[in-house]
Amino acid sequence: MNQEKKPDEIYCPSCSKPIKKDAVVCPRCGVQVKELKTSVETMAMTPEEEIEEGRKQLGGVKILMWWNVIAIGIVCVIYFFIGIVTSITEEDPMNFLIVIFAIFIFGIFSIPAIFALSGIKNRKLYTVNLVRVLLVLTMFNIPVGTIIGAVLWSRINHPLAKKYLNYSG
Repeated sequence: MNQEKKPDEIYCPSCSKPIKKDAVVCPRCGVQVKELKTSVETMAMTPEEEIEEGRKQLGGVKILMWWNVIAIGIVCVIYFFIGIVTSITEEDPMNFLIVIFAIFIFGIFSIPAIFALSGIKNRKLYTVNLVRVLLVLTMFNIPVGTIIGAVLWSRINHPLAKKYLNYSG
């Protein structure tokens, strides 16, 4: 009984039976027909290259955290100058106290971003979870935050970024 080869088949080099073109191993004799292609991420990397790649993955997260700290700092400076101007022109110390309270509230909002930056620099375990929380807040607070958050979410969950931060969870 002679088996005919179909257009989407090739012959096995060992048993000479027709098999599918995309087969890696012959189903009849078990001989490897072609090499399995591997992606770039699964290629062997040295530990130094893994650390460097993990650090690169966290670059966007660091930029977002710095942007948060700088934006909050600018808002605090603006409120401070508004408080000084209103207290001088209206001679009402209550305006200045309200502005100082607003600066205090904005300062509290910058603390998590500073902790995240410190955690990335010192490669701390808590950084992954803290950045995830800050990304969720970013998704709600910034108009394009959903796009930014989704991109950075995949970067913070990258296996090499987690390895860089010594995160095992």
